Amino acid sequence: MMKKLFDYIKVRPLALVSVIFILILYLFMIFAEFIAPYSPSKSFEEGTFHPANVEFSKKGLVAREFRVLNPSSWQYAKVKGINHKIQFFVKGEKYRLLGIFPTERHLFGVQADELTGETYPVFLFGADNLGRDMFSRIVYGSRISLTIGFVASAISLFLAIVFGGFAGFFGGIVDWTVMRFSEFFMLIPSLYLILFLRSLLNGSMDSGQSYMIITLILSLVGWPGSARTLRGMVHSIKREEFVQNAQLEKIPSIIIIFKYIIPQISSLLIVSTTLSIPGFIMSETTLSYLGLGISDPAVSWGSMINREISTLSNLKNFPWLLIPVFLLLGVTLAFNFFGDALRDYFDPYSVVFKRRKIRSEKSKENGQKNEVFKGDEKNLLSVRNLRVEFLIQRGKQKVNVQSVRGVSFDVKKGEILGIVGESGSGKSVSTTAITGLLPLNASVFGHIYFNCRNDEELCRKIFEKTPKKADGASDGFIDLAALKNSQMRFIRGQKIGMIFQESSRAFDPLQNIGSVFFETLKNLDPKITKEESDEKACSLLEETGITDAKKRLKNFPHQFSGGQLQRIGIALALAQNCELLIADEPTTALDVTIQAQIEELLRTLNKNRGLSIIFISHNIELVARLSHRMIVMYGGKIMERGESQTVFNSPRHSYTKALLASTPHFGMHYSEQKLSSIPGRVSDPARPEPGCPFAPRCSFAKEQCKNTESECYVVLSDGEKSE
Repeated sequence: MMKKLFDYIKVRPLALVSVIFILILYLFMIFAEFIAPYSPSKSFEEGTFHPANVEFSKKGLVAREFRVLNPSSWQYAKVKGINHKIQFFVKGEKYRLLGIFPTERHLFGVQADELTGETYPVFLFGADNLGRDMFSRIVYGSRISLTIGFVASAISLFLAIVFGGFAGFFGGIVDWTVMRFSEFFMLIPSLYLILFLRSLLNGSMDSGQSYMIITLILSLVGWPGSARTLRGMVHSIKREEFVQNAQLEKIPSIIIIFKYIIPQISSLLIVSTTLSIPGFIMSETTLSYLGLGISDPAVSWGSMINREISTLSNLKNFPWLLIPVFLLLGVTLAFNFFGDALRDYFDPYSVVFKRRKIRSEKSKENGQKNEVFKGDEKNLLSVRNLRVEFLIQRGKQKVNVQSVRGVSFDVKKGEILGIVGESGSGKSVSTTAITGLLPLNASVFGHIYFNCRNDEELCRKIFEKTPKKADGASDGFIDLAALKNSQMRFIRGQKIGMIFQESSRAFDPLQNIGSVFFETLKNLDPKITKEESDEKACSLLEETGITDAKKRLKNFPHQFSGGQLQRIGIALALAQNCELLIADEPTTALDVTIQAQIEELLRTLNKNRGLSIIFISHNIELVARLSHRMIVMYGGKIMERGESQTVFNSPRHSYTKALLASTPHFGMHYSEQKLSSIPGRVSDPARPEPGCPFAPRCSFAKEQCKNTESECYVVLSDGEKSE
């Protein structure tokens, strides 16, 4: 797992640089005595506000000698020709490496003068108001500033797991008590609460006590938010079957929480901890800057900022005093970039890709312009050479997944077109491209023409003038693939509706059905009242088979069955008088009886309203029974198409035959007739096969099927003509 994570980070430049930066800082922190040339409290009396004096010369790396010009303003000038050679692994102040090994070697410095025994100071970043080396103080200060973030995050995470885990798992009075307790801490802004708690304590504590107190305060303030998040996740996971099975086996609740539930959300905990570390570091810095944190002789980045950045004139004359501020900013950004990479690694759905332009192809490969599309008036929708690619991360590389490859089809007015195929064949992607709802990492090529010859108002809204061919309209057809998202808003809902497979996830659980209809109808008519909306909603619900519609408008989604929610989804699609309804596997999650009812409802709407429907399903028998024409897809391509009954009863393509052979029929029995399966593996869209994508799994495949130039795999039934 660690190797895969490292490989993933290597292809994320910001994350890789951030990890390297963080590792370097923590190495400096661990070996602070060795890397820093001086102790943080060592002062050079004649080096007050001394500028950096490390330079490259003919002798190599040297410490240039400076002299004070004005002791009141601490202005320095270089002494010409006098410098001191900087050497590595030189002798200096004695210390114990890692607190164990006594030594006096430092990473770099200047050899002591043989006569006087004095060493000229090396100021890599300059010196502060007491002549102390800024570089050494920053290195030593990292021990407090960087470790306090980890320690506070660890304590806060432990408290969040304990309180959030117990609240989510046990519920009841435990849940109520923990949540009210956490809300008390969240009620007060965290910074004010931190300052208040710190001000109550003794101000004359030594550095060790201050470190412990600050860490505890930060942990106490930081756990409630994470605990509430964990509580919700634990509450959800505890209902899973494997948790209930552990309870049946009488495994103690504490073991179930920490062994069975918490590991399920470990990725969230890792990301949350990574992102919380810079927050705690900044909180410690704020306290130290206000004089309530670490104080001399101990040093942290916050205490350095508090002491050095006291006036604007200091910053103007001695800008190197701002280095701790830039380091804090760098650490914060580094942890955030690293946390983002971890989030994307553990949750691929949250990956953010650069926006890829969704466009329609405007020209042929020879560079000539396409001819004006002259669509058939009977067609409501015409898709031509549609190709959809997704940019995804696979290991170290970004890969183009070709989900749809050159799909063309028509949807006639008042027709039900069925699309059938295995998972991953490109059915849903093809139809989602029609409404322009694909994610940001998708690229769409080709043409999606929608018939708008009889709707000048729609064209006016989209183009804000009479439609022209240059604006994406071609002989009365609008090319949806060429429209912007703002233009597609006039198409979605009003012209093209869509219902989804999992109806329970298609509704906001906090909105009742009446408010959902009101929101939808208000988009169509901004002046509509709530009473008018309810009246129209009741009419639509009754049309789709929902009884007691007026009472049910006050119900929330969880108070409906899956079949009822699917009916409500259809009613919502009809609310804006759509002409084309895309039904993406609307019966998959329903029982057989409800499937039949939804099927009959779609058939009735098609007959009574003249509603055109694209019906997607895995069930080829259902598609054949409901639709007028059928498309069989595999590997992002169309394998066969034609009249539904013809394709179902007399399939010509071997893939269609394989689908029918693997579909169970009423009256079958395993003892008399075995249910066949399709051999081989599903086509990989990232490495699509040339020619027919089903050829590697087909027992009748010939060399011609694997030929890139051949289009013989697209079977047209009933004498249809290829576009």
